[in-house]
Amino acid sequence: MSLITEGRTKAIARKKRLTVTDIIGKEVEQWQQGEIITIEAGTGVGKSYFIKNTLYEKAKREGTKILFLLNRTRLSEQFQREIEQDNKGDTIDIFLYQTIESALRKKSRVFSNKYQYIVSDEFHYFLTESKFNFNTEDSFNMILADTNKTKIFMSATADSSIEYFKHKGIQYRSYNVPHDYSHIKELIFYRNDKVLEKFLHTIPKNQKVICFTKSATRAADLHLLFKDSLFVCAEKTVSGVGKKIDKEKISHMLVNEMFEEKFLFTTSTLDNGINLKDRQIKYVIADIEDVDTLIQCLGRKRIIDGRDKVTIIIKDMSNKMMNKKMVQCERTIVPAKYLLETGSAEYIKKYRRSNNPLIYDKAAKNVVGYEKVVNEIRYFKECYDQNLYNNLLNKEEGYINYMKDKLGQVNHSVLDDTVNKATISDYLDCIVGKRLYKDDQAELIKRIDLRDGRGRLQKDCDQLNMYFLKNDLPYSLNNNDRTNKDRRRKLEDGQINPNYNKRCWILAKYQAFDV
Repeated sequence: MSLITEGRTKAIARKKRLTVTDIIGKEVEQWQQGEIITIEAGTGVGKSYFIKNTLYEKAKREGTKILFLLNRTRLSEQFQREIEQDNKGDTIDIFLYQTIESALRKKSRVFSNKYQYIVSDEFHYFLTESKFNFNTEDSFNMILADTNKTKIFMSATADSSIEYFKHKGIQYRSYNVPHDYSHIKELIFYRNDKVLEKFLHTIPKNQKVICFTKSATRAADLHLLFKDSLFVCAEKTVSGVGKKIDKEKISHMLVNEMFEEKFLFTTSTLDNGINLKDRQIKYVIADIEDVDTLIQCLGRKRIIDGRDKVTIIIKDMSNKMMNKKMVQCERTIVPAKYLLETGSAEYIKKYRRSNNPLIYDKAAKNVVGYEKVVNEIRYFKECYDQNLYNNLLNKEEGYINYMKDKLGQVNHSVLDDTVNKATISDYLDCIVGKRLYKDDQAELIKRIDLRDGRGRLQKDCDQLNMYFLKNDLPYSLNNNDRTNKDRRRKLEDGQINPNYNKRCWILAKYQAFDV
């Protein structure tokens, strides 16, 4: 961090929440033409405010302009409205990265000489979206290539991008605003989608939920399941569910920065820049695998003040899933590495029929007229993710602890344990004091679903009692041969007792006391 020590930064942070303007201060006047600036800061600490005010005033004094690059159409529309309302369109122009990339493909002129400052907002875009958009490398290289302009890269999730800068030996001036996660009331993880659905049914009427999913189809299904909900995704989707979005309601949400419904089910199309300011939003849920994108999603709920708290619920990533991700990374990395080490001709001999998303054809003056080239940004992202998964696999509850550290949390809970425990308690309460014969015992065993290390279902009464004890469930089974035989020859209605002299279990419930 330039000129401000880490100790001083933390001391200031304890007094008030730091902003980007606080951190940079008058040092903005020292920025040199062609210099690269990185700003790492969470949501709500004034990244955009700094550009629209401090940098705006500087550019206006100099008689130059600012090119502000964004990665989402809805975000650019929102920002354009703000610029127009503030009458600052004379100095700030807004474009999408995708517009730049399209111009590059058409070999059109991209950057006018009137721009002295190029602001790359949410610059994690270049890496995170390289897996879906092959052209992010083009826009990134184009921005860096213009050495006459001052380049400002901003993001709340810049870890992987900064690592790429270091990997490429790119020199930059860095500013960092410490993240503040004091608004998180509770951090919860879940593993089973059905468990989450059960939980969503318990949300009180006066509370709202934002739920991010990695699949537009999943978001659409939840929208159908919960009627009082709004569904958002990209208009063009492979599954076609994008045609079902209510554009008018979405537009209303973006303008008013809140939604009327109880639930908002959306993909990561709302992963950054969109503000939702509503005290009734008490839960933010995310089933998103890319960590940078996930954290961006969590930031869509803007915190109003110190009393505005939110519960974060994240889908856990199992070791099985991380292993699968590592294999997928390896499958693309190995051929690309071979190309980098041996060259295009050798690669074609070995992988002639392979289709690798990291590799593309580039025009060349050779016999075939092209050569194979590796998309460096995508290659770095695959290697970065593979290394992350590998590190997490070597640690107990690796993903959970990694996310706890990212979000500055000490404690967490697992929704599956809580919901299953509540469901089991409801069932157990219904059978307390009843005689449980063979079929009833089988049902109880099935509900508990206690298994040993080899996955074998445990059916012994003592093992079930141990389960109750370990899980703080105030129940116990009695299967004493003498006392638990049904000695009734007839039932209360005078009918012959079909269970006469049969052995049974009896479930008791006891009062739990705090020690």
